[in-house]
Amino acid sequence: MENENSDTPAESSEEDEHQRNFRCRKWTAFTRYSFETSLLLKLVVAFVPGLFTTLLYKVLLQLSWSYGLFLGFVTTFCYQNTYIRVMRGFPGSFSLGEAAVLVQGLMLFLFNTMLKVPNIVNATKVRSDFEQLNVIMMCALSYLFAVCWLLAVANVFRMKIYFYILMLLLAIGVTCTPITKPIPIIALLKFIRKDEVRIKIIMFYVALVALTVVIVWWRTQSQGKASTRVRKLFHLLIVIVYVPGLLYQCDFLYIASGVALALITFFELVRICNIPPLDVHLRNAFASFSDEKDAGVFALTPFCLLIGCSLPLWISPCPCYQDNTSSYTNRIVPLFSGILTIGFGDTAASVIGSKFGRIKWSIIYKCIKFITDSKKSLEGTLAFVLATLSSILCLNCFGFTNLTLFKSFVIAVATIATALVEANTDQIDNLTLPIIFYTIVNII
Repeated sequence: MENENSDTPAESSEEDEHQRNFRCRKWTAFTRYSFETSLLLKLVVAFVPGLFTTLLYKVLLQLSWSYGLFLGFVTTFCYQNTYIRVMRGFPGSFSLGEAAVLVQGLMLFLFNTMLKVPNIVNATKVRSDFEQLNVIMMCALSYLFAVCWLLAVANVFRMKIYFYILMLLLAIGVTCTPITKPIPIIALLKFIRKDEVRIKIIMFYVALVALTVVIVWWRTQSQGKASTRVRKLFHLLIVIVYVPGLLYQCDFLYIASGVALALITFFELVRICNIPPLDVHLRNAFASFSDEKDAGVFALTPFCLLIGCSLPLWISPCPCYQDNTSSYTNRIVPLFSGILTIGFGDTAASVIGSKFGRIKWSIIYKCIKFITDSKKSLEGTLAFVLATLSSILCLNCFGFTNLTLFKSFVIAVATIATALVEANTDQIDNLTLPIIFYTIVNII
């Protein structure tokens, strides 16, 4: 968001009204689909994705038609059933697009995990460091999803004593399940000690976490909500974490991002389940830093900030393979998709737009008779483009990537397209912008 928040009662009331309207729009879109859409359209929505998925299994994975048909419709059924349950169970938390992206990501992770279980159990060859880390994170996130499911279906685990017992069992399972040789906790310690730089990075990350806690504590002492520019401090912090990690310690950043996701999930569970002694402090922090997109039960913004920056690293095949320097430099820009769009572009758009924005996109669209309620400004969009392209040029100047004329053109198109989406979307841009930019630049 580019509008600067104020602590005055009038503007706080206006922001609360905008937050209620945003939640209402999210829920109205889903109820219209549920109750006003014809049966024929619902059948098309149910079966066409299954047939298309079957075709992908057949063409890309060379599976038999029967097996592909089975997997295609099982995948589609699980996705659509989970999607509807999420929208009905957490009204106002997700828009249709946000829920679609998050549930698709969950389905892809779970099916990928199930397909790799036989390889994990029957592993005979020695795994590389990255393969070890991948197995550990896959197992840890699977346990974490299982714990979240238990908390959702069994209220007894929301009691303080049972909650912490469950978290203790989760920690033991993640660190001691014999999925690697040696067990995960020993494998991680050996991985960290293999390079002294990693120990220094851990100390640096701990210092950043301490700084984050201080910022949150300082802000919660003030009345009212944090302004847009204050919230963008978290974007700056994540840039400081990810830029050196992607350039020099990709393997370590990969596992660190998984640990960060687990910690954010833990604190969010503490807040939602009202588990003392941290629940009060977490609710105060949420009240201070939340915006209109955090209209439901969940604090989506921090999740989407982390996921948006990490997603290119998570979904890229062999993202940290650096034996071929030329190949790795070609992958740098896609891997930086989250940092470029969120850390640099979106931050610049918010700061410049809230400070100097005068020409609103709503006015521009009104001139061409296109109705929109976007509050973003043209100045913010230009700042997004300039900040993103300048960052890529810096990577090129220092030899981390090698831009050709065609690559530069594709990157320019990706940047402009992403900036226009940022200016006009009411989705959580921390999640949508990296996906759009990553998809386009992978044409290179």
